Amino acid sequence: MSVLINYVIQVGMAANLKDYVLTDCDGEEVKGSQVKTYDGIPVAYASCPTETVNYVSAHDNETLFDIISLKTSMDISVDERCRINHLATSIVALSQGIPFFHAGDEMLRSKSLDRDSYNSGDWFNRLDFSYSSNNWGVGLPPKEKNEKTWPLIKPRLADPSFKPHSHHILAAVENMINLLEIRYSSPLLRLRTANAIQERVRFYNTGPSWIQGVIVMGIEDGHNGIPGLSQLDSIYSYIVVVINVCPTEVSFSSHALKAKSLRLHPVQMNSTDNIVKNSTYDASVGCFKVPSRTTAVFVECRD
Repeated sequence: MSVLINYVIQVGMAANLKDYVLTDCDGEEVKGSQVKTYDGIPVAYASCPTETVNYVSAHDNETLFDIISLKTSMDISVDERCRINHLATSIVALSQGIPFFHAGDEMLRSKSLDRDSYNSGDWFNRLDFSYSSNNWGVGLPPKEKNEKTWPLIKPRLADPSFKPHSHHILAAVENMINLLEIRYSSPLLRLRTANAIQERVRFYNTGPSWIQGVIVMGIEDGHNGIPGLSQLDSIYSYIVVVINVCPTEVSFSSHALKAKSLRLHPVQMNSTDNIVKNSTYDASVGCFKVPSRTTAVFVECRD
């Protein structure tokens, strides 16, 4: 993950607010509107969270699973591609603003790498709600919109190791359900105003010593009867989201998060995802450890 992509994602997770202030890789404070794409276009444009819709796939172009299969190395396993799918949907689900999911994101939907299936019929557009198949590899997609990428498409569709099994699809469905349960477990993940986001949302792993491939977002709540932030959440006083896109486990320590009573979100603790359950937090040093290609949510419960 490049420096630019890291900050583009941070701005997106802060609802693409043009006036949201974050710290860049040089340790300087910048507004979301000052973060630019490679073409020099400002990333952030919104004045309030309801003005932005976050998504990683839509009806145009390839499905999420297909674009992951097309752009990742042929050497990685289908298990890893599925976890990358989980990662992508987690970023949308845990961002401020309005989340949007393309039909089938939750079941690894494939259109057999067809990038423009409006006229491809049910053969390429099928959704299998029995979760026995994601429709991968049903045939070479039509020539009209796909011929230029056939050299990339053909070897992938011909390789049986690319096709997910039913247990992969069921894991993706559970992952989506878990993400939505987490999002709706706290109003802190659905802040309604730009001011609330600026006051409560902080990104760590910033500045010159940032760790590549890791995004750490903290969301703070206030306490009734104590001056400062108002209390929005009766259950959690602090939430930390750690996104690790690396192919290996990562450790991240923050003095600012030291001594907090954080634990893995109960939804993730009770899930069947044994990988995310290996995520840990050591309060004595403020250190998080998160497995490869995993998004872990830590919460601090009120007394």
